[in-house]
Amino acid sequence: MTQIIYDFEFNTAFRIDRQTRRLLKGDAHPECPQEIIEIGAVKLNDELVIEDTFQMMIKPTLYHKMHPKIRQKTKITAEELQYGVPFPEAIEAFREWMGTGEIVMGSWGIDDHQELVRNCRFHRLNTDWFQQHVDIQKLCMRHLEMPKGHQVGLKKAVEHFHIELENSFHKALHDAIYTAHVYRAMKTAQAIGRPSCQT
Repeated sequence: MTQIIYDFEFNTAFRIDRQTRRLLKGDAHPECPQEIIEIGAVKLNDELVIEDTFQMMIKPTLYHKMHPKIRQKTKITAEELQYGVPFPEAIEAFREWMGTGEIVMGSWGIDDHQELVRNCRFHRLNTDWFQQHVDIQKLCMRHLEMPKGHQVGLKKAVEHFHIELENSFHKALHDAIYTAHVYRAMKTAQAIGRPSCQT
């Protein structure tokens, strides 16, 4: 079984009110309101150690202007995306990198999985290849015995497990790496019977 931890960055529609200069919600495509613009992923071995990485920028089909808040958070520019790969080609390369056999994919939260489904369907691509999904955020919340209705962010989880902060957040590959480290730390703690604690 191959375990893949992945993360996406997204872009969406926006508009700016000419009179107030306020940033407003734009007319997003109903079938694909969040367009995937970057893929980052890691492949884990049986010891949950990263053995390979994947990163690819995606040339937009729908939203060619970067949403100001997303640009500020990810530092991705519209000019940079123009040199990216079209989504169908990126997904083909991603699948080829993952390899064959039984594959289980995991991400921080369910949003990335849901948007992968939407983006693939928008581009009329098959979605049968990523049916097995692990919500690592949900596993972490259960491990930390967090009250119902509370969530833990990736950065907080990284800090909780004393994982070294080597890279910035909100970069697809960096977040995939951090998620993998949290997943391994959590599994290691469970294996040695370390008690959970709330943060």
